[in-house]
Amino acid sequence: MKLFSKRSYQKQTPWRDATLIFVVCEGNQREPNYFRFFHQLDSRLKLVIIPSEDGKSAPAHLLGNAKNAVEKHNPDKGTYSLYIVMDTDHWGKRQIHQVYEDCSKKPEWDVAISNPCFEVWLYFHREKNLPDNISKTCSDWKKVVDKIFSGGFNADKHPALIQSAIENAKANYSGKGYEPDPGSTQLHILGQKIYALTKSKFL
Repeated sequence: MKLFSKRSYQKQTPWRDATLIFVVCEGNQREPNYFRFFHQLDSRLKLVIIPSEDGKSAPAHLLGNAKNAVEKHNPDKGTYSLYIVMDTDHWGKRQIHQVYEDCSKKPEWDVAISNPCFEVWLYFHREKNLPDNISKTCSDWKKVVDKIFSGGFNADKHPALIQSAIENAKANYSGKGYEPDPGSTQLHILGQKIYALTKSKFL
């Protein structure tokens, strides 16, 4: 797949009937920068990306950010879907369960969890198989991602490998209930929704 830089690509003006997806991020840089690659890439998709604010990324803050974003950007209560993108490295099972329980009460809301961190999803953009020794620490995963992407993962071009990421993450996924095992990520589910509306840009 030929990569292209988002900086040189002309964004499309979203039309009124575009699919609306909210992405509520635990982080305020890497995750939002990644999803911004797809914002206005195709007129059929409107992404509303909500980064954490002032370092407040606890589950309760993510739920509050999600509620506020929907009220602000969807006042007419049109059709939408919302994903809370979070990791396991900072939060215990009790806090993650809190987010899952709250989202399960709203049909439009869902959680996309990576274990231990978002870098697992980035890893699968390039790699088909898990490393021999699956680390449970985010620092190790960051080192692996920096190694396989020369110069590190570039949010201006590497998200174009999303089709490979979806296939690889899905093929390697394992978990118990809503909790992914170490080295697994649920972001392929959100990725499929995004890719379905933007794949013509990558052909």
